[in-house]
Amino acid sequence: MTRSSPRPLSHRLYVPRPLGLSASPPLLVALHGCTQTAADFAAGTRFDALADRFGFIVLYPEQSESANPRRCWNWFLREHQSRHAGEPAAILELIEAVAVQCNIDRARIFVCGLSAGAAMAAILAEQAPDVFSAVGIMSGVALHSSHDVESAYEAMRGEREYATIGELLRTHPPASYDRLRVLIWTGEEDKTVAPSNAVALAEQFRELGCARVELRTIDGLGHAWSGGSLRGSHTAPASPNASETMLAFFLSNGA
Repeated sequence: MTRSSPRPLSHRLYVPRPLGLSASPPLLVALHGCTQTAADFAAGTRFDALADRFGFIVLYPEQSESANPRRCWNWFLREHQSRHAGEPAAILELIEAVAVQCNIDRARIFVCGLSAGAAMAAILAEQAPDVFSAVGIMSGVALHSSHDVESAYEAMRGEREYATIGELLRTHPPASYDRLRVLIWTGEEDKTVAPSNAVALAEQFRELGCARVELRTIDGLGHAWSGGSLRGSHTAPASPNASETMLAFFLSNGA
């Protein structure tokens, strides 16, 4: 059987001007949430400014309205829950192209996201631990907890049993996750994605045997990027700065 190639993705790529041509920089893959664009997510997270300070490249894949009318990543459909097909395959293909183009340090490729982007980031980390050394999840949904729109809303409300990882451990030996570090944030007041999803995600990644798993529940935070800028949508500027915290976690080399 011939496997069809994933559809090409639109994207925004930020390369800091001071970055030397001989450098082998880290790569941060930042996945927007529903109704957002790559530019909107860049403005809200302020990752570009952090890239200027710390010398990493930021890749913002962008979902199209033709693939989802609300620009949500289709994390809730089974055809988009494997690295070998759908949106995960398309994102991984884009990452590979950027890694070659920009001479990326393969040991320092990170992925993060908000809401639907967080759910897709979790899938990518679970499916491709050989690619990513760390993942940051803000308001994400438990892995493999849905298969259609109805079950997606049930999962977001915390009304579905989340998947165990036993089957995945048979296809990905625990050693595959030895270097993967996971940082999960949830808002105590999140009414869109129940905080129980964050607990489930932490348990799933611990079961996979990841090098490090952290879960943080933020008082007073709703469904938004904690500490983000009002120049972007779905941000909560008064809450702790998730962008800076995630970056420090990503660049810590497991220390």
